[in-house]
Amino acid sequence: MKKFLSLFFMFAIVCMLLSACGPGEAENTLPPSDTSAPVSENGDVPNLPSAEEIGDISGDFHFLVAGNWAWNDYASEGEEGSVVDAAIFRRNQYILNKYDVNITNEDIVRYSSAMGNGDGYTKLYREYMAGDSNYDAAMIGTYDVATLAYNGYIHDLNDIPNLDLTKDYWDQRANADLSMNGKMYYTTGDISVADNRATYVLFFSKDMIEKYGMDNPYDLVADNEWTLEKFGEMVKSVGADENNDGIYDKNDTFGLLTPTDTHLAILAAADERVSTINDEGQIELTFYSERIVNLYDQYLAIASDHAHTYNYQYNYLTGERKMNATDEERVGMFNTGHALFYSHTMFYMDHLRDIESDFGILPYPKFEKEQENYGNLVSAWHSQFLCVPENSKDLARTGIILEELAYQGKQMLTPAYYEKTLVGQYTRDEESAEMLDLIFANLVYDVGIYYNIGTYKDCLASIVRTGQSLTTIYETYRTSAEAKINKINEFFSQAGANS
Repeated sequence: MKKFLSLFFMFAIVCMLLSACGPGEAENTLPPSDTSAPVSENGDVPNLPSAEEIGDISGDFHFLVAGNWAWNDYASEGEEGSVVDAAIFRRNQYILNKYDVNITNEDIVRYSSAMGNGDGYTKLYREYMAGDSNYDAAMIGTYDVATLAYNGYIHDLNDIPNLDLTKDYWDQRANADLSMNGKMYYTTGDISVADNRATYVLFFSKDMIEKYGMDNPYDLVADNEWTLEKFGEMVKSVGADENNDGIYDKNDTFGLLTPTDTHLAILAAADERVSTINDEGQIELTFYSERIVNLYDQYLAIASDHAHTYNYQYNYLTGERKMNATDEERVGMFNTGHALFYSHTMFYMDHLRDIESDFGILPYPKFEKEQENYGNLVSAWHSQFLCVPENSKDLARTGIILEELAYQGKQMLTPAYYEKTLVGQYTRDEESAEMLDLIFANLVYDVGIYYNIGTYKDCLASIVRTGQSLTTIYETYRTSAEAKINKINEFFSQAGANS
């Protein structure tokens, strides 16, 4: 798990960043980095060989960046852009100055292009089959990187010299959720902020909380009362057919504004998963249980209530899946008091930053208060993960550069992202920063979704539209789910035996 900064420390960093600006300088200017050995006052540092032991590793270090969403944390045109762009530039410059290594990349990010055999998968598969080695590392969309993993086209990160995934600048939650039979083929951490941007959260309208005389959601979290039941009560307290046409659409008022993929996020919120890595290091189907049936019974009573919940990705009258409200229209709904809660991934803060109404951020609610942790799903569709092609030329060199990029990400990129997210531009209160710490400390990486086990991810995403019961979904696809699990487990078992 990433070592997240406390609010106090965050403000200290921001003060340091701002104090580096002279009169007339932009606030997103970062303090210059040097080429000396990195020093951290907080947490782990790399345990890398000395410069003499490393020798000459100069040259280009080439990334492939591919996925459904345009997040490239290795490319920057300079320091004139956002604070995050400046951090990326400074990090690349640090690597260039210290190792004479130039970070380059090929970006083929394309909407809906990483569904298991997309652009990133195809690139690395063809390179593997041809014996080519044009990329030192890659950030690949989730479904593609998972397919690459169980087909043997990317390298076990635990086997790469100088790469230490136990350090706090690598995500330890990802280690726990994604490591199989001692193998780790893709991961994330401070090397990128794509996983943070792809995390599901709930935005809420403070104005509507006050208007309807509701409990302060922050107090509910603090008192361990932020549960699915309480969430449902609040959602069902808000709903109005504003134009009295008998149809609930973007012109009306709702307790919840949501896409379909959040039907997956509610499973993670209950600290449940489609599939889990068991104690033997193998994937186990954990999609169906009495608790999960009860979870969806309760959740669907909220999500299927079209007078109070507006799912903008399908037409509840016809059952047709379609986009019924644009980004601008949904932002307008939230800004003008037509939605109490808005469920989306963290990157949607980009769209809400300039709205006039006051809003806050929450984790998804627990299923019940006895549940130990909150759970916040890292969206497979939106996220990308670090991997190393099997044909990568110099694994020891690769390990050094990736370790440095991750550590310098902790020093530069993560603080820049949090400064941008928590202070000044985006959030409106101190409590939101505390909620973000809570959210990012409880990320969920569901291998059942990432490996598309039994196509359950698609069934759950469309469960309101299709009206299928959870039992029917589970039984219909159980055979194919178990067959795919067996195939993946067999690959990882053989990979472990051959290591």
